[in-house]
Amino acid sequence: MKALKVDHEEPASIVSEEAINVLGYDQSVQPRPGETRKALLKVDLLILPFIVLCFCFLQFDRTNIGNALTNGLEKDLRIGNSQVNLAQTLFTTGFIITELPFNVVSRWMGPERFLPMTMFVWGIVTWSQIFIKNSSGLYAARFFLGALEGGYIPGFALYISRYYTNQELALRYAIFWASNSFAGILGGPLAIGLISLDGQGGLHGWQWLFLIEGCLTCFLGVVAYAYLPHSAAKPKSFFGKSYNIFTHREATILITRIINNDPTKSFRNGKRVLPSHILETFMDWRLYGHIVAALLSMVMISPMNTYAPSIIKDLGFTTLQANGLNSVGSACALVFSISLAFSSDKFRERGFHIAVGFLWGSAGLLWLALAPQNVGKWVLYGGVVWTQMGMGSAQAINAAWLTAKMQDHKRPVALAAYVMSIQLANFPGNEIFRTQDAPRYSRGLIIAASCAIAATGVILVWKLLYRLFDNGDDGVEVDYGIAV
Repeated sequence: MKALKVDHEEPASIVSEEAINVLGYDQSVQPRPGETRKALLKVDLLILPFIVLCFCFLQFDRTNIGNALTNGLEKDLRIGNSQVNLAQTLFTTGFIITELPFNVVSRWMGPERFLPMTMFVWGIVTWSQIFIKNSSGLYAARFFLGALEGGYIPGFALYISRYYTNQELALRYAIFWASNSFAGILGGPLAIGLISLDGQGGLHGWQWLFLIEGCLTCFLGVVAYAYLPHSAAKPKSFFGKSYNIFTHREATILITRIINNDPTKSFRNGKRVLPSHILETFMDWRLYGHIVAALLSMVMISPMNTYAPSIIKDLGFTTLQANGLNSVGSACALVFSISLAFSSDKFRERGFHIAVGFLWGSAGLLWLALAPQNVGKWVLYGGVVWTQMGMGSAQAINAAWLTAKMQDHKRPVALAAYVMSIQLANFPGNEIFRTQDAPRYSRGLIIAASCAIAATGVILVWKLLYRLFDNGDDGVEVDYGIAV
């Protein structure tokens, strides 16, 4: 089960032959004190936050149906929970169908080109939902929305890895995945404002929600296409003019350090994903612990994203209060997930940190499911917040661990498979909250909690396997004799 190893040589000698063709690589560069930190700070402040902003709009457009349900979407379209669940299942189906092929195309064209293009088109689908009149229209819109969003998450995860070493990825992926929390924090107040336009211009509040958020997504897609550089050393150029975020020396420092940290990042630089790479990735035993754990742990996320505002409303809050209170859990999740990832990077430990995240979410689900019927609404609301804190909190660490364990030519496929597994969790997740179980949905909550506990077991088994057979929590760099 061991990966093919290279004799332990100096990092520069390992990468020189392949890296010499990588724009910006210079094995002789010697950063002066503070230069590396300054270059990384530019990535942290100018690249990563913009990607997070884009991801926020992906989250707005995929989860705003939950806010729309509090404004009478079901009544206006004459549908029920079963139709909403089917629409969400079709969304997931579209997402999964395009996940791998879109990520292959993204690797070929460059995520900084391809993903803003898909973002613009799914923005059109989002605002076009204002014309939905029945369940058929909802089904079509959700399917195409999911299909166009496929490849976005693994594509940008791969793009982020161009700027950071493997040991720095958990925190940066946590910030990237924290877009879920940012979107939750901003989505509630934004939904309140847009839904309050109900009746203006002859549109329902939920129609205003789809219209404004879809138009903003289209605008952001255009900006992203122009703004995101091809790499630290290669900015976008239009009409013969370009402006690079990084100086030549900063770009050289960034590119050289990541290749010296992980030589595999130079082996397939700028090259396409081949069918043999897909087969090789799916033949790698390391992949399956990560994707099975991700699938089981995320069964909770689709029903909670869809029905959390409704659950809160049914506790005795108004529509506007429910959408506002739904943001609190996202704010807590933001702090928790980033803190967990920071700790994981600091202590160079992955498995136990992932287990903590999984168990945190399962505890919240059981809190909601098993609390007595006569308990106060604020106690139950606490269970919602606790669940939202935990759900997805460890996915960034899991993805960073998988990324570090895979050679670079496998990463596009491995990350696509990872995100696909999360989306596959939506299939059972979309069906476990039944109309007859409302408003507490105890049956579905217990099922989701059981899956998260099982995911904890899987990831701990994989930690043991890595300790026995694959350098513990360390990544592929160890196979090249690189000390971390």
